[in-house]
Amino acid sequence: MGSYCSCEETQKNEQLKEDIEQRGMMAVVAEAASSVESFLDEKVAEAESGAKTAEAAAKTAEEGAKKKGAEVVDATLGAAAAAAAALTGTMVVEFDAGSNGGIKMVSFKTPQVGLALVLSGGGCCTSGKPKVAVKAVDKKGQAETLGVLKSWKVVSINGTPVTGLDQAQKLLADCAAKIPQA
Repeated sequence: MGSYCSCEETQKNEQLKEDIEQRGMMAVVAEAASSVESFLDEKVAEAESGAKTAEAAAKTAEEGAKKKGAEVVDATLGAAAAAAAALTGTMVVEFDAGSNGGIKMVSFKTPQVGLALVLSGGGCCTSGKPKVAVKAVDKKGQAETLGVLKSWKVVSINGTPVTGLDQAQKLLADCAAKIPQA
């Protein structure tokens, strides 16, 4: 049996022979190599683009997992704070003391907490949602004794996240009322 060539293949082979005769073997090989190089460059660029897309997707997934993990940790800390408050007859307030101070958990042991709250931020000159903050700390009051400072943000009270000023003031009063008198 002989080999079978289609008309198209035969025409390509004839054209290749003519090119070699007219331009020389090196010129034809150089042109073919250039075509292969262009093809490979295109495929490498496609692969790099795909890798960048995959890398971005992986980063997004990682950030989502970290955020979900942080939410789980926050929920766990909140439940632990509520349990600690119930067991010890105290009120646990979680404060954000700012970039240098971090998160502070403060246990109030008497109903006279010695602090006032205010809504802070959220105006035209600040970014983000307003937060409940410490407006004032009573001199020689329990909050001052425990190291609470003016402008600290209130994150939670007995494990309940603070969502607004009215809610925070009510929560603070209700939880403080449950602390036994010393």
